[in-house]
Amino acid sequence: MIVKLQVFDLFGAFCVDAALATQVRSERVDIFLDAADQIIFDFEGVRNMNSSFCNALIANLLARYPECLSRIKFANCRSNLKVLIQSAVDLGLERVQNQATNSSQGVASVGS
Repeated sequence: MIVKLQVFDLFGAFCVDAALATQVRSERVDIFLDAADQIIFDFEGVRNMNSSFCNALIANLLARYPECLSRIKFANCRSNLKVLIQSAVDLGLERVQNQATNSSQGVASVGS
């Protein structure tokens, strides 16, 4: 099963609403993770987005489900979007690493 999210169709050319990104991700991606062979975020038509939106859509997904990274594809990304997406991927994986470090040290994670 392939889960494809047409970002422009859901959010428009300028993606800035992090709360909506979280809601859409939860309703259209998270619930299909177990069954999805591939998850495609298609950014065709998207001109720009802010880091809050990108982190809500991507970083938070990877922080919760790091095992899905190998199944994620980012399609039709403008160069300015690639920078934000890479930053969100890095942030999500950093959160996973921090959680693992804190868990191994017996430190409670704030905001979890």
